Amino acid sequence: MEKGHGRLEERKISVVATDNAELHFEGVKQVAKLFRRREVIKSGKISEETVILITNLDHTQADPEQIMQLKRGYWSIENKLHYRKDFVFGEDRSTIRAEHGPHNMATLRNFAVSLMMANGIQNVKRCVDNLQYQRSEQVHSMFFH
Repeated sequence: MEKGHGRLEERKISVVATDNAELHFEGVKQVAKLFRRREVIKSGKISEETVILITNLDHTQADPEQIMQLKRGYWSIENKLHYRKDFVFGEDRSTIRAEHGPHNMATLRNFAVSLMMANGIQNVKRCVDNLQYQRSEQVHSMFFH
């Protein structure tokens, strides 16, 4: 049981080794069932979820604890990207709701952040602020040599 961010979290993982013939998924070496239970300390609200994970890593490359750490590492990266998109682009305040609009805008934001990072830009917020005052020809030449 871990305590952090105002909640108690418990995680349990069960992993089974497999081969392609059993699952009909090429490359799958292990399947894991990850159970998570969270309790918000202030409210006492409890949530539980079970997630199925697959990996191409065999048991010599990743034991159950390593698989759980890989999953947590993925969410760490995802949370950092979400924070960046929300802080720079105000994603959570977006009022776009119709049809494919939200998905299209998320795709554009992901592309913009990826383009900046691929060009070695560390401070995405500063870059976006600066780009707002540049002419489009200058912006084009910055990214598309």
